[in-house]
Amino acid sequence: MNLQADLEEKYRRYSENLGRAFSTLKFKDENSLPASKVREVVSLAKCYHEDAGHFHSKRMTVTALLSLAYGEGLLDALKMLGLVDFRWGGRLGEEG
Repeated sequence: MNLQADLEEKYRRYSENLGRAFSTLKFKDENSLPASKVREVVSLAKCYHEDAGHFHSKRMTVTALLSLAYGEGLLDALKMLGLVDFRWGGRLGEEG
C-alpha cells in the first residue's frame, strides 16, 4: 500500500470511529464540573471532526488526521475523568 492510500485508510477509519463515539456519547455526573464546560469540550471535539472533513476535501489528509486526533484526545480526556461515556468504532465485529 502506498503512503497516500495508507493515509486515506487511516482517515476513513479514524473519522468513522470518532463519528461512532459522538453517536454513542452520554454525559455522566454533570454535577462534578459545570455541565457547560463539559459540553463545550465535546463541542470542540465535534468542530475538530468537522474540520477534518474540510481538510480532507482539500486533499490535506495529514492535517485532517491531526484534526481527528485532537478530537479523539478531547473525548478520551473526558472519558478518563468519568464525565462522558461512549464507544469507539473498532474493527468489524468488535465492540470498541
